[in-house]
Amino acid sequence: MFSYTLMNLIKSPMRSLQLIASTFLVFILVLAASAFQEGMQSSLSISGDDKNVILLGSGSEESLERSEVSNSAISAAQAIKGLHSVFGKSAVSPETHYNTLIKVGTIENEAMIRGVYPMAMAVYPAMQITEGHFPNSGEVMVGRLSWKRLGLTENALKVGSQISYEKQTFTISGIFAAPGTVMESEIWMNLNDLTAITQRDSISAITVRLDDAEYDDIDLFAKQRLDLQLTAIREIDYYNKVSSFYEPIQMMAWITALLIAAGALFGGLNTFYAAIESRSKELATLQAIGYSRLKLFMSLYGESLLIHVFSFLLATTAAVILFPLVHINFGTTFFSLTISQWQIIMTLSLAATMAFLVTLLPGWHCLHPPLNNMLKD
Repeated sequence: MFSYTLMNLIKSPMRSLQLIASTFLVFILVLAASAFQEGMQSSLSISGDDKNVILLGSGSEESLERSEVSNSAISAAQAIKGLHSVFGKSAVSPETHYNTLIKVGTIENEAMIRGVYPMAMAVYPAMQITEGHFPNSGEVMVGRLSWKRLGLTENALKVGSQISYEKQTFTISGIFAAPGTVMESEIWMNLNDLTAITQRDSISAITVRLDDAEYDDIDLFAKQRLDLQLTAIREIDYYNKVSSFYEPIQMMAWITALLIAAGALFGGLNTFYAAIESRSKELATLQAIGYSRLKLFMSLYGESLLIHVFSFLLATTAAVILFPLVHINFGTTFFSLTISQWQIIMTLSLAATMAFLVTLLPGWHCLHPPLNNMLKD
């Protein structure tokens, strides 16, 4: 019976190719939608550290770029008891986040610049300098994935290379890694340099790292110091809010994939219906010589399953090869499309289900009527 199934696939190559193309489109879109969601959620969830608390300007809880914090808040934050300390100094990182255009050679593209002091290394333990050193005045340090965000080649941003920003040139002093976080696509520079260039008299936020203190202590500090107009938020909660901001985009991606899947399902149903209907006499003859209806239905399902599994293999192979090369840049958020095992398993289950659904009604229509009626027709 298996050879009969294969013969029917080869007998109508155009029909088989049409079904393979339509189901391939369904699977690649479903994988793209799930990879978009997986890549963004994993990047943002890893970016947040449950030991870090961000102090932002009141009313700017959802955007570090729009936040403004007075410089006087830095010394006040450093006086909070129970913070992690390094060589007797509290792990407090005043920062300015600035999204702007960076020019490397003749290529100009958008990048996220973070102005920091060396104490930032103690606040973000996930970040490690892999080459060079922390930037001094007139220097910058680039994340290991910043070349992707800027649309450059991997070798374009090396230690000693130069980048231009606001008609000023900066030398790359180091390269850092922070696996899985949005920081890897950023450019870090001395906070004083960034403040001077942007002509700001304030910073964006202050990130503190907890030790004996708890979040409630930082929250109480922010509420007591009304003169500073601060709001405390856990770093992990901040990135969860950023993730929720993109939920409508994720929803649209899923809706698009499901609509195309539904269209392909009905298209496949029509194609299979026409193909099986044209073989009604053949199926009736096979019943007459002793083949059961169940075995014939399983043969029809086998044809459909082979087509869907082949399309699934093509889509999965394309996704594994191409998706990691696709990078999404939304303001402060940067991530790559990610394919995981559960996504592959989910798509394989979808392939088996669609193969059954497009066979069920046509198979029932041709195999359910009494055999004598089918033979008369």
